[in-house]
Amino acid sequence: MTEIEIRGKLSKVNFEELFAFLEKNGRIKDHYHRLSVDISSGFNEATKSWDYSSLFDLRIKKSNDKEKITMKVGSYDKKERQEIEVKLLPGEFLNALSLFEVMGYKSGMVYGWESWEFDYRDYEIKLSKYTDDYYTFEIESSIADPNLLAKKLNLVPYAKEEYQKAIEWENQNIHKLYKKEEIEKLLKTMF
Repeated sequence: MTEIEIRGKLSKVNFEELFAFLEKNGRIKDHYHRLSVDISSGFNEATKSWDYSSLFDLRIKKSNDKEKITMKVGSYDKKERQEIEVKLLPGEFLNALSLFEVMGYKSGMVYGWESWEFDYRDYEIKLSKYTDDYYTFEIESSIADPNLLAKKLNLVPYAKEEYQKAIEWENQNIHKLYKKEEIEKLLKTMF
């Protein structure tokens, strides 16, 4: 499936206002805690960053009791990307990581956050809380331009350079390096 998506940062106040608006005018589709391990190629552990030469983002994800492998095809900063998902049986998260480690995917970043997904008109809007003072939004659609809705809601999506800087800041200040012990700890505390 190909989706068009945009992302941006929210203040806590903007997050709360948008959340209230979507609760009133949209339909909540899902709420979950997510643990995501990004093992995409081209990762440098010393700088906690990717060289962005790969056109594939490879992640193993756990959202509450749902687990899956996800690959997004295309440059990370493109609005339109193909997404391929393989659902895993519950409890297979660590086995999937072990499989990819054997294939050479042994480094990357570990992300953890809480998300709420809303359906609003022709869009899916995801609001995410990473810490008590760091929030983001995503707007995606397969039939409508997310930029039109962002403008209507007074949301400012990242420009390419801003998005790369946001990723780098998050990797330095919020997310953790991929270590099995870190993942096992997060599995116990998040779920």
